Amino acid sequence: MMTCHEVDQLVTPFIDDECTVAERAAILGHLQECHGCRTRVEAESTARHVLSAHAAVARTMGVAPPWRPRVFRLGQPALPVHPTVLMLFGLIGAGLFVLWLRPTPVQAVGVIGDSFCQRQHLFTARFNVGDHECTLGCVKAGAEFVLVTDTLVYRLGNPQLPDLAAFGSQQVKVEGTLDGDRIRIAKMTPVDTANAPPAAHLP
Repeated sequence: MMTCHEVDQLVTPFIDDECTVAERAAILGHLQECHGCRTRVEAESTARHVLSAHAAVARTMGVAPPWRPRVFRLGQPALPVHPTVLMLFGLIGAGLFVLWLRPTPVQAVGVIGDSFCQRQHLFTARFNVGDHECTLGCVKAGAEFVLVTDTLVYRLGNPQLPDLAAFGSQQVKVEGTLDGDRIRIAKMTPVDTANAPPAAHLP
């Protein structure tokens, strides 16, 4: 039977499914009998999954996470800590992560374009059409409406919004919520390009 100390040394490869078949079988056998080790493994697994999910979301927004989930380790506490406390910290972290993922209110200025052409209309010369017709033609061919700012291209959470076709290739100010790389538009108004403010940089 594997000891608690031996299980502790193999927690990380066990959670990451990198231990041998024999080691995994021995760890599972120990966890069936040891409530303390089982609670600790569950707590660390929860915390590591939260950090991994957070890192994945950060990468989709073009932000490098300040840690690597692979090297995260609860470790052996310097002072005795009850396993229930570790589980509680894991649950609190998961709750904070859910709150962090809630859509964020946002205002931005950009051009309503399409996911094919994005920043540069590719078919205006080929089909002898303007930017507006190019945008609508791309959407009709299967592209999505997007919001193109000075630095980024954002997907839209409500791409069937009727006003999008009318504002195709035009600069607009949108108000709504930001969820990852997707903006759900609540209000959209045209911008006078002659007196337009600088394009907003979204968080």
